[in-house]
Amino acid sequence: MSEILYLDLFFLVNLAADLYLLVLTAVLGKACTWKRAGRLLGGAAAGAVSACALVFLPKLPLLPWKLLELMLLSWLMLRIAFGACSRAEWFRRLLSLWMAATLTGGICSLLEPVAGRTSSAVWELTSWSLPQFGKDLGVAGGVLFGGARFLRQGEVFRNNLYEVTLYYRGRTKTVLALHDTGNQLYEPYGHQPVHVLEKRACGELLEEDCQVLYVPFTSVGNSHGILPAVRLDRMEVRQKGKLVWELERPWVALSGEALSPHNRYGMLLHGEISQGKIFCPRHHNMERPGRMEK
Repeated sequence: MSEILYLDLFFLVNLAADLYLLVLTAVLGKACTWKRAGRLLGGAAAGAVSACALVFLPKLPLLPWKLLELMLLSWLMLRIAFGACSRAEWFRRLLSLWMAATLTGGICSLLEPVAGRTSSAVWELTSWSLPQFGKDLGVAGGVLFGGARFLRQGEVFRNNLYEVTLYYRGRTKTVLALHDTGNQLYEPYGHQPVHVLEKRACGELLEEDCQVLYVPFTSVGNSHGILPAVRLDRMEVRQKGKLVWELERPWVALSGEALSPHNRYGMLLHGEISQGKIFCPRHHNMERPGRMEK
């Protein structure tokens, strides 16, 4: 029994699928899709032409065939669509392309029994009608984009977490803090930045009779309020064990309410703390921590 393969139809199917996967890869990599629309189309066309050329190759063992299909075609498509880049960046794009292809194929396989076997003059090679095929490609793209955005937000959150060591009258306390750019709290007299610490995370660091300064604040949901603030001796901010900032005589306000809904951190660093990191031209050392005199 012989099978008839319409090469033009095979080319169009691969062109549409490759273009869809390259667009998803560009979205995941935060690359502007409209400015590189021509390159994306060129990469998809190169992939479709290569797929058609593979049809005329003699039957190969599984491993060489997969290497040709997964590595060579992927490299060609990514090279045309995104141009030259570093090895690390190319590997990230390759993984994104493979993830998009795997997820799309998996969702289409799961939804195929729901769609039922339909055919049309255009999509005779598949069990999908053109509208159904487009809908399921949209579902696959939405799931992949949503999952990647969720993971990216988690990465941003983790990159803004710091380990803070507080020093006050010979006592120390280490807490996990979030660098909150929305924290713009200042003490009213010298307009110096104020960090916020949960009372429960404070422990035995502060004395009951320590001097406090009441700092007014406004926040979402509260029109106004005041927080007691204490001036500590020193504060060291580390990330992954590396000293990033060192602050002398910082102001720290005490909050009776939880700062994190799931107790993931107990302190909010001021939004302008990054201004304390300085560059020392004499040593050319970007790792040297800054010192903010308060």
